[in-house]
Amino acid sequence: MNRFLNKIDVSDPGILRLVIVILAMLVAAQIQYIQHGWINPDSVLYLESARLISLGHWSAAFEVFNWPLYSACIAAIHKISSLNIHHSAQLLSVIFFGMTAFSFTKIIQLAGGNNRTIAAGALILLSAQYLTGDVLQMLLRDEGFWAFFLTSMVFFIRFYKTNRYLDAFYWQIFAILAVLFRIEAITYLIALPLSLFFYQQATFSQKVTQFLKCNFLSIIAVIAIFAAILMINSLTMSSFGRLNEVFTLNLWHQLTNQFFTKSAVMSSQVLGSYLDEFAVPGLLITFAYIILAKSIATTGIVNIGLAALTVKFRKNLIDSTVLYILAFAAAITLINSGLIITKVFVLSGRYILALSLILMIISAFYLAYLFQYFEIKQKKATRKKWLVSGLIVLMLLGIVKNILPKQRGYNHMQEAVSWVKMHNTSNKPVFYDDTRARYYANAPFIGTWPDNWMLVTDAIQTKQINQYDYLIINHSAKHPERETYLAKELIAFKIVNRYATAKNKKSVVIYQKKHSPYSN
Repeated sequence: MNRFLNKIDVSDPGILRLVIVILAMLVAAQIQYIQHGWINPDSVLYLESARLISLGHWSAAFEVFNWPLYSACIAAIHKISSLNIHHSAQLLSVIFFGMTAFSFTKIIQLAGGNNRTIAAGALILLSAQYLTGDVLQMLLRDEGFWAFFLTSMVFFIRFYKTNRYLDAFYWQIFAILAVLFRIEAITYLIALPLSLFFYQQATFSQKVTQFLKCNFLSIIAVIAIFAAILMINSLTMSSFGRLNEVFTLNLWHQLTNQFFTKSAVMSSQVLGSYLDEFAVPGLLITFAYIILAKSIATTGIVNIGLAALTVKFRKNLIDSTVLYILAFAAAITLINSGLIITKVFVLSGRYILALSLILMIISAFYLAYLFQYFEIKQKKATRKKWLVSGLIVLMLLGIVKNILPKQRGYNHMQEAVSWVKMHNTSNKPVFYDDTRARYYANAPFIGTWPDNWMLVTDAIQTKQINQYDYLIINHSAKHPERETYLAKELIAFKIVNRYATAKNKKSVVIYQKKHSPYSN
């Protein structure tokens, strides 16, 4: 281990980071390969939008999804490379993860990290079970957000240290690109420059000048948008996609309407008249717990522990200015999470990954510090050496787990679709309850729907289900009563096959009309 660490120490930092970027892209490519075409439900929207953009149908693409930069990038790769839309999206994910690794390691370097710290950061990033193991495999705009968010952070840190216009310019360019992937990133664009007013030693006028420097593009963009709306009658804020969610006079109502509605329900139906005043604080405490639990789940308890130790011993480990900026960005992420869960009562772990990336960067410093125990030959260091060895082995196993082939049943929905396509040689009508199944079957895009089960029950109640010869319906072990319901309602159909996940938690059942020539 000492020999390996010595080789890392004497390596050129630029070459080391390049090797890490290439390794990250290879890991991302392997992760895309082992999916065998699996997609996230949201991916259907992005891929359909990309297909329409590649055909030049921008208006139709905007109707499918009104924040189209990610889809436009997929379409561009499709045009340049002649790869199909799906493979173009996979290639884009590989590129974005390479950018993420590049900026991730650059921030470590800007924070005073040496080659060991950079290597430790790479180990942490590639072994991350949620970010790399779960989310990276999905064809989502999140990967673009990670890449441009971290790159914008690189230039913001550089601007904070140098006060150069060029760094301020690039900070805004990449932050705006991050916004065009995920609208939530606008909070970083707006709020991160406020960090200039604290911590650093400068006069107030100097701080105002710096603030204007790193906001001039945003100010110009806002003025241009409002000028265009005033000058062109056909333009409204809704013409600018999801910016309408931010620049609206109804913002407070949008953010709090569901919160106060749910708190009223909790007050009257759960707490009762004697405790009704605790409904609002009760929900807020619940939200705080959810954010904490999600943060631990997405970042990993080991990485959080390492980050906490870095902060504890920060004077000897990490540049204080960079730590301050990272902490400020982390606080913005927590505020973002609170706003999201308050508005929609949903908080996917993906919305917290900006915080996870920040904590992983910080955690790299203490992990690198622990590497010193491999060089200490005294007996008292033996125990710590074994603990560090165990930690490294655990992370290496995490990388292996991320790139190993998926377990049986991972592609169960695709297998069900393939079975129907193989047996439905007459191309008789097929009912799909999941928009992904339609995508796998190359069926025409008809939109998305929030509830698959509601689609099934509506089709049964309206008798539209009888128009189909095959039904591909998803089931969950959480709702066994649904299969019982279908057995009573679908008397004209019979179950001909079933594909399930490894532990049978989810399954896809294929129903076939009894008069079908393929019935037994």
